[in-house]
Amino acid sequence: MIRIKLDLAPGRKELYTAALARLRAVRPAEDGADALVTGDVSAAKDSPVPCLLDGPEECDPGQLERLSGVSVMPGHEWRFLPEILPVAECHAAGQLGAPGLLRIHHWLAADLPPRRAAFAQVDLAHWFFGSPPARAHFLTRPHYLQLHLGFPGDGMALIDLATNRPGTASYYSMHLIGSEGAAYADDHRNAHLLIGGEGSRAIVHEQNLLLAIQAMVKEFVAGISGKRAWNVALQDTVHAQQTLKEVPDA
Repeated sequence: MIRIKLDLAPGRKELYTAALARLRAVRPAEDGADALVTGDVSAAKDSPVPCLLDGPEECDPGQLERLSGVSVMPGHEWRFLPEILPVAECHAAGQLGAPGLLRIHHWLAADLPPRRAAFAQVDLAHWFFGSPPARAHFLTRPHYLQLHLGFPGDGMALIDLATNRPGTASYYSMHLIGSEGAAYADDHRNAHLLIGGEGSRAIVHEQNLLLAIQAMVKEFVAGISGKRAWNVALQDTVHAQQTLKEVPDA
């Protein structure tokens, strides 16, 4: 049994508690915990047990440097979303061949800086291509960001991201095209484009964040139990932040 302390804001704590309830041999605990989930860099640094850092994209790069040598897995939850995992598994199994083009469209109803929303998508690009880009070009507008990332070996990612869109639902589309095949996370979730008096907007079910948190905690626990490295590291967080460092946070 792995006992995990949840040092989180109420909403996030509720989400993680629900995720832990779906896992075997794992339960939340306040005292005598074997692991910690927190969004506080200082708490992670001082933790005597392995830590899952929730929301690492919100951390200053200088803060992350303080975690050097500490047993910390950054919570890159987008890697664990149910629509992303099958694409990643096909890619890891070599079924797509060498990745050539990653195309992402992400239109969010939320009013937040596009740079902040882009962190997860840039991280996915790094993950699929196996490294940060060799070249990066950005186009910015109010509530809009377009990224062209060129990777070693002639691979390219095109990320089109808009925030503060009309309506309450966000739209997401991802295609990974390789030398021997392609995979996508798109309108298999019954997405529709609505055209009306206010213009066009996408209607799609929200991504199942609970399942992503469940899979992420499962990887965290598996790393602890198997005494192995996690499949996401703090350097991945730093690399995504470095790719986006020239983009204004507005």
